Amino acid sequence: MNKKLINYSQCWEDSDILREALSINANDCVLSITSGGDNTIALLLDAPHQIISIDLNVAQNYLLELKLAATKGLTYPEYLEFLGAKESKRRVELFEKVRNLLSSDVDEWWSNHCSLIKAGIINCGRFEKFTQWFSKFILPLVHSKKTILKFTTLGNIEEQINFYKNKWNTKRWRLFLGLATNRLALKRFARQRGMFTYSEVGTVAKIYRDRLERNLNTTLIKDNYFLHYSLMGKYARALPPYLQEKEYTLLNTNSNLPLSIETLNLLNYLKSKPANTFSKFNFSDIFEALSPVENDTLWKEIIRTAKNGAVVVYWNNLVKRSYPDNLSANIKTNNKFENELQAKDKVFFYDSFHVNTIIK
Repeated sequence: MNKKLINYSQCWEDSDILREALSINANDCVLSITSGGDNTIALLLDAPHQIISIDLNVAQNYLLELKLAATKGLTYPEYLEFLGAKESKRRVELFEKVRNLLSSDVDEWWSNHCSLIKAGIINCGRFEKFTQWFSKFILPLVHSKKTILKFTTLGNIEEQINFYKNKWNTKRWRLFLGLATNRLALKRFARQRGMFTYSEVGTVAKIYRDRLERNLNTTLIKDNYFLHYSLMGKYARALPPYLQEKEYTLLNTNSNLPLSIETLNLLNYLKSKPANTFSKFNFSDIFEALSPVENDTLWKEIIRTAKNGAVVVYWNNLVKRSYPDNLSANIKTNNKFENELQAKDKVFFYDSFHVNTIIK
């Protein structure tokens, strides 16, 4: 994978349900996929014994290190400004305040990518750029600014459902949403390379529209920072946990975060670790890009390196992945708990949320 390509500037998974599912304590050794870094940061807030954040793409790990450096070197208003949650024309100037907190390789990489810093680092991933393109150029062809603002500020679910049904869900909305979320457009401009390799589902655009409508029945847009960002291209009142002042303060005042960052292939990394190492796993949606054989091989290593009672959390999107049948004796699933958490998920485009407990 091209190390200069940031696929995701933010983690497009709900860290609230992730944290509830993992229920991290001070004894936990956690393995977390880096992606945009936000979920790893959110898990640090729960004060585990150790977190290893791993990604094959070094740019994603550089992004995580820069976000954490910003919590240490900037005030809270500067932090929001620098990351891109607030407007700013001085992000390069703010970068100078955190450079001494970066390792030399990370400092050099970001110094050579000032255009990403100027844009705000939470806005510079492929997926974020695609989302902003949709909100800036496509959505205005469908609805007026007044209608968009109204939809994103409604006060209750019933009102939101009725507004969507009677005002928002027009033929033009369905047409342009379908064009923007068809397989070719997402593969070319939005999603990480390889994420469609094993997808055999039919009309992707229809699937995502159905999932959006499901989400609108349970989640208010005005409180859902993911949906608000998707429609407005920016955050408003609601912010992800790592951007909130209370969480920023915890990170800012903690002088010794128990974090190691690894740029490695996940399977090779697990093979290098002894048995019974990890008690919690955040795997994002990594199984999506794996072949069935790779999926099954990875699960064998997960079980080997997991402690008894370890919890494994992941999302499925367009590819249904799970542990192989021959390992089912080592895995316990609480479907009721999974369904309860998925009903609270702020991200609309996932098919399912999985919480597995390892039994050894």
